[in-house]
Amino acid sequence: PPDIDIFTVDTVIKYPLGTKLERADAIYRYVEFGGATAAGDLCTAEGPDGAHDNLDPTGTGTAYGTAGVAAGDTIISIADSITLVADEYAGGSLVIEADTGAGYRYRILRNSAEASNASVEIQDGLAVAIDSTSDVKLVKSLYKEIVEAPTSQAAAYVGFSQAIGADGSFGWVCTRGPTAALEEASTDPIVVGDMVTRSDETAGAIEGHDEDDSVNRVIVGRCMDVSADTEFALVFAMLE
Repeated sequence: PPDIDIFTVDTVIKYPLGTKLERADAIYRYVEFGGATAAGDLCTAEGPDGAHDNLDPTGTGTAYGTAGVAAGDTIISIADSITLVADEYAGGSLVIEADTGAGYRYRILRNSAEASNASVEIQDGLAVAIDSTSDVKLVKSLYKEIVEAPTSQAAAYVGFSQAIGADGSFGWVCTRGPTAALEEASTDPIVVGDMVTRSDETAGAIEGHDEDDSVNRVIVGRCMDVSADTEFALVFAMLE
């Protein structure tokens, strides 16, 4: 739609998180910001919560109806005592990581927030039955509460912010195509045509993929035009 402004930051959600917008030479995704971000920042998803791995899916929660573990069931209850916020995993993933039913990923529609026996509603229902041996993990949507990329890798890369975001606000990131990107301060500057990755010196910035130890880091784009250190280059994002 031509009336969508990719530079607008919303205080209330207007589109489902992850909504994909394609415009001529670029692709954008709608996200929720989980902290302060600047225009041109490389952003990552929020890091996974290790306390929400290896969970028992045979709880007795009834927040959304009676829980079950048979094939086709859509309400799963987490027996463990964990700290949850209501719907923090909406749009995210429930993964059977080991034992009975392992290897399946289910999209989460909503979750309740009881200290134990919390309910998780999944889309489509269980493909195969699970049981008390099944190890379950909860992972947030890639597009929920994203943050400025730290200088050490902690989560999956999402895109380059198109505006100034604040915790709890909503806006757009570029996942593929031309976008501004902050260059780190470096004695080894980026060269036009270089593949780029996240900086290990400046949060939210990029550096050349061949600099120092970065050959082992994820490529997030390629440089179209360089700028001075700590200024903004033009890169072709390659995250979609």
